Amino acid sequence: MLFLCTGNSARSQLAEAMMRHMAGDSFDVQSAGMKPEEVDPRVYQVLEEHGINSDNLHSQSALDLEDQHFDVVITLCDKASNECALFSDSDALIHWDFKDPKPHKGAQGFRDTFDGLKSRIALFLMLNGEEPSDVLGPVELFKIMSDPLRLRILMLIEDEKALTVGDLTKVLEVSQPKVSRHLALLRDGGVLQDQREGLWVFYRLSDALPVWVRHTLATVRNGNPGMINEEKLKISQLTDRKKPGFSQHQVLV
Repeated sequence: MLFLCTGNSARSQLAEAMMRHMAGDSFDVQSAGMKPEEVDPRVYQVLEEHGINSDNLHSQSALDLEDQHFDVVITLCDKASNECALFSDSDALIHWDFKDPKPHKGAQGFRDTFDGLKSRIALFLMLNGEEPSDVLGPVELFKIMSDPLRLRILMLIEDEKALTVGDLTKVLEVSQPKVSRHLALLRDGGVLQDQREGLWVFYRLSDALPVWVRHTLATVRNGNPGMINEEKLKISQLTDRKKPGFSQHQVLV
């Protein structure tokens, strides 16, 4: 992994040290700059405040690394993002835009940059902490979600954790064959899995679902809280509904 900015003296140095600290041995991390300068002393100050090792930090030119392959290149300023062509063979080119803290007096700007980078790195590690799924990718997921009925089914299951065909038929007011057809597609696509509880078959999010997919579904649900209001009210009125017997680790996400 390579963090890239203009001077390789502040933002990218903070990011390099923090990624090593948070990711452990998961990534081989470097940083570089288009016009490298000496590492700003306030970088060491802020890292020391948080107990993060700053050994071996040094400024280097991105031009000296252009023959190396990096799985992930993350640029931290607009100027550096224009130089992504140097690393066109990278598997992922990502841009996080952070203002340069160096023009400001004192270390507060560096602390703010540190906090922002910490949040971005934590999210990156959370979403990339599992093996990629060969079954479901972004294109497939958004094709699935593009159908209004399938999207409502997913939002209901994301919210309720587990539902039967009967539950969905009643609250969505569509035919049982139509609901079953969509549930089969979602199951075969690796999004859902089913489990029999006595005479009931419950559908829930698959245990093998990648973290980034769970995060996307939760974001859509939380960002559009009124999407399934009517359906939620109908679920609360169901009197013949059975509760699934999944263990705690199965229903929590």
